[in-house]
Amino acid sequence: KARETADSRSARKPANGFDDANLWRPSFSPSVFSIPLFLAYAVHTDCLQAVETEDVHAGDFVFGDGDACTSIRFIVNGELGYTHATVLMEENVDYPIGSVSFGIFRRFRSERGGSWNVGHSWSTGSSLEDKMATRLSQGQWLSEAVLWSVWEHAGTLKATTAGTCALLPSASFEEAIKLHPPVHWLSVLYARQFVIHMNKMPMSDLFEPPDVNKWKPEAQDCIVQTDASLPWEDELPKHIKSNVVKDCLRLAHDVARNGLDENRPHHGFVLIVGDEKALAVCGKSGFNPFFGHDLRIDNPGAHDTLRRNAFHADGAIVVDGITGRVVASGWFVGDIRLGGSGGGARSRSAKAVAQQAGDCYVIKASEDSRGKLVLHLGTKTQAFNGTLRRAPPAPP
Repeated sequence: KARETADSRSARKPANGFDDANLWRPSFSPSVFSIPLFLAYAVHTDCLQAVETEDVHAGDFVFGDGDACTSIRFIVNGELGYTHATVLMEENVDYPIGSVSFGIFRRFRSERGGSWNVGHSWSTGSSLEDKMATRLSQGQWLSEAVLWSVWEHAGTLKATTAGTCALLPSASFEEAIKLHPPVHWLSVLYARQFVIHMNKMPMSDLFEPPDVNKWKPEAQDCIVQTDASLPWEDELPKHIKSNVVKDCLRLAHDVARNGLDENRPHHGFVLIVGDEKALAVCGKSGFNPFFGHDLRIDNPGAHDTLRRNAFHADGAIVVDGITGRVVASGWFVGDIRLGGSGGGARSRSAKAVAQQAGDCYVIKASEDSRGKLVLHLGTKTQAFNGTLRRAPPAPP
């Protein structure tokens, strides 16, 4: 790159007149995992070859709600206005037949009894619509969702001034990243997070990329570790011993990776290590086969007993953090509000109970896990996949 000459740079400028800086620099955002990651220099040439340009004039209608989307659209110059379909319906904005797809209008009309007037021309527009539109200019983009899912537009886009857009077809983008395995791998991680984030938001072509600092561990891949240290070992509360957590974590990883006895797959599980007495007021177990018994997690044969009698049931397995005694299976936490609103019931429950009873060490495996676990301690969360370091043998 450093030795690249001016002639070579000129030779690789696309025929459409856009060079790297003109086209991609405006799309950079503070998040390293935003769009530019996948249009980085490892793949930018492949992507640029697939870029299509679109010139617009003031007043041009670009797309409408419900129209099929096949490309992400970058604003190269000029100004466009995007109006979400719900705004159009709520404000009774008028549109001509044939100019706008009425997909979302039909949905809202059936639910709310709305109607529309078709007497105006799109070129004249609506002053109200112009006021409600989100203005887009150089460096902004729309419809990123088409790169990661099947997408149709959720609003209308109209040119406010003359300008140019650059369109990257999703099919071409997919083919480009396949040529670069590291970028392909990163884009898969990003796509998982994007879809999780997207499902929490109103459907829109304008979408803020997910914050890399808030990526959900359930959707992250993690490297398989060997001889790993126990996460947060130095931060364990007084009512949790590290050797108890390690025994539980080894068992959980083995079940997540290899399934249950007789080659039966597991169906996801949660294992809670905490203060037995404090947890008694945080939840309860329906049928508890371990009530009145003194099975310890480090007893010979304890792991086999738990495989047969605990991991196949709904609800969590509870282990006392000091003694290692198996307190219950089929246990359910009473209040999951601390678990937030995202994810399934198991994920929210695991996150919630980790912050109760003076903090618990919670180990969760999803139904499709083949070794990966999600760990919680208080408000801390991380993914884990591997084997723990064994203590050295005691000297003779």
